[in-house]
Amino acid sequence: MMKPLGLGAIGSGEIAINSIFKHLVLGDTADKVYMAAVCDPVPGRAQAMAEQYGIKNWYMTDDELLADPNVDVVSICSPICFHYEQGLKAIRAGKHVHFNKTMAMTSEEATELIEEAKRMNVKITSSPGMMAMPVNREMRRLVAENKLGHITYAIGGVRGVLLYHLREGYRQDNYGSEPLVPTWYYKKPDGGPQYDHAVYGLTAMTGILGPVKRVSCMGGQIMKEFRFGEQVIESEVDDNFAFLLDFGENVYGLFYSALAGGENKMTPAIYGTEGKFVDGKFNDEVIFDTPVKGMMAKDLPIEHLKMHEPFVYRDVMELIDYVHGLREPVATAEQGRHVLEIIEAGFESMKTGRVVELKTDFTPLTAEQLRD
Repeated sequence: MMKPLGLGAIGSGEIAINSIFKHLVLGDTADKVYMAAVCDPVPGRAQAMAEQYGIKNWYMTDDELLADPNVDVVSICSPICFHYEQGLKAIRAGKHVHFNKTMAMTSEEATELIEEAKRMNVKITSSPGMMAMPVNREMRRLVAENKLGHITYAIGGVRGVLLYHLREGYRQDNYGSEPLVPTWYYKKPDGGPQYDHAVYGLTAMTGILGPVKRVSCMGGQIMKEFRFGEQVIESEVDDNFAFLLDFGENVYGLFYSALAGGENKMTPAIYGTEGKFVDGKFNDEVIFDTPVKGMMAKDLPIEHLKMHEPFVYRDVMELIDYVHGLREPVATAEQGRHVLEIIEAGFESMKTGRVVELKTDFTPLTAEQLRD
């Protein structure tokens, strides 16, 4: 009989509340995991979360949480600029670590996290687990089995995330302190749509087509300020981008990360010499008649799918199962690192006007792994 693992959340903002606390209180995974601790530097917030969601211990600092012997696994739920430092500390404390996207700010930092996890013999994963979604898995299977012929191009992208954060209703609620003002999304070094939103579509596209060889990107800033209620947030970040991704063998990906307009295409459209997969259809055959069916990962119970942040919860539970030896993850740190390098290369290409060659790699899912 397995012993439930103690989970610690570093940070108690939106992502911790909606992807962990509210899901785990349902109790359907109590045989695998329980909330052992939470920490947050904002006075009163961690205590309020502990009292509201039945979390065993609460702390003000990550050092205190990492010293708690009941914590076996950590989910990094802080702003992205802290992920590397906090993740490295957790790994060196002997904890298994789930990184919310992105796992670090640079691919060099991600490499150090991967190597340190191997040295410490702990397991790490990195959201988003886009390849758990049935539509992405089916597209990857078709590519791996050469059902589309030679792939010619893919197109996908995301839009509107900087405007979306201003409209999230829960931010006006009081989670033990002041409202959750989304200021950091608009500030350097970790704000902007690339780390926050483009990562989803880039993870899906690379998960389906494999690693990128070269990157070209154009982009810049459209909006200088945003308004959250009566508060004006001055923006420091570029907010509108267009990528050209070279997958090798004359296979190209077109990817947008736009301030507004159009639609989110986190799952790309894929075209080849023998067919296409667009909007849930393989050529003219309907595979997924609604977008929801394409996202309903088989390891995500329906009661969780109806809640906020179900896919991050899925990623957390994937690490829990990985530690228990029940399955291998699709949200791998190696792919997370590769997507980070694409983002880095995009910024470099914007500044220099040059095509940037990538150094990192990862192994996409095989056709055999997708036969489930």
